[in-house]
Amino acid sequence: MMNRLYAYLNAAFAAVILLFTGSCSEKEPVQMERGRISVSIASGKILTRALSDDIADGSAIIVDGVSGEPDLVLAIANSAGNIVAWWPDNYWGSMETGYSSECQTDKTDETKSTIYFTGPTRGSYTVFAVANTAGLDASTITALQAATNITALEALQLTVASGEPDFGSTMPLTARGALSVNSWGNGQIDLNLMRPVARISLTFVNQTDGAVDIHDCQVTFEDLNPSRGFLFEQEPDYVTGYGRNLDITGTDPLVFTDGKSTLPVKTVFPSTAPDRLVGSRYFLNVHFRVTKQDAVYDALDADTYTEYDFEDLPIHDSRSKDIPSILRNQHLKIETRITKRAAEHDYSFNFEVQDWYEKEEYVTFD
Repeated sequence: MMNRLYAYLNAAFAAVILLFTGSCSEKEPVQMERGRISVSIASGKILTRALSDDIADGSAIIVDGVSGEPDLVLAIANSAGNIVAWWPDNYWGSMETGYSSECQTDKTDETKSTIYFTGPTRGSYTVFAVANTAGLDASTITALQAATNITALEALQLTVASGEPDFGSTMPLTARGALSVNSWGNGQIDLNLMRPVARISLTFVNQTDGAVDIHDCQVTFEDLNPSRGFLFEQEPDYVTGYGRNLDITGTDPLVFTDGKSTLPVKTVFPSTAPDRLVGSRYFLNVHFRVTKQDAVYDALDADTYTEYDFEDLPIHDSRSKDIPSILRNQHLKIETRITKRAAEHDYSFNFEVQDWYEKEEYVTFD
């Protein structure tokens, strides 16, 4: 009798809590029992997601407007590195598994659903999650569905032939983490779904207390735009190779609102700065023209404007320390502050790297 009880307690049940309306069939709420691992996902406003501007900044998990199901893939690999469980059921259809899954919707809270996996036993597991697979190119989707182990998942990359990665409303969000299941079948892990790209913005700030007329604004970031990046976070999280610059062109003239004018915001894959003569750093070049006082701008008449060229500006923080890398889900913010001390304006450049804050996504295994 004790052997059968011990064997029963060794059978672990994994549950995925999906905070999306109508994603599964409705059943009575299931009371959590010993030997069950619950996985919960939160994604901000649920009912207004399809119409929300939050989608455009890449912070939302996209939900199918017809089925109500989230665009989400979950894979669980055992200590040997092999994928042994997944959701949805048919995503890795070419593999056979002894696991089964069942999806239920909590009648007391329609924004919560649970997927139960039966089969995991005591041991260590690695969990991989991908949201918004619609943002992946066809080759990446094919490679993801063909993966059978951790090695294949870690090798997955996103690529862009030219320009910079721009996923728009279908930006993939990914997470990975280690999960330990003890002899009672219990385990807990918190994962933060993150964008696989970084964000870059350059803003002109007018501190002159007067109008500033800026034309022909062009910015080039050197070696800050690799052509590919890993789908899942790595250590280190860079694909080797450089040689691609990032160019940004502002409106002509720049339009200032509340004293600020931000050039088009760009995204790039994570990268590390190449070695320079002093340290490891990025550089940027900034070019623009400012209409002279009491003049009307004429692109063909150099007497109507003052031309500025700032070349090989080192990108460093407020303590003049080089920024040697930019990581996924980070935001490199650059401000060009315009002040006036005499007839001509003065310009200062301020750099800051911070987390990309808008509505982070969380996945919790408890």
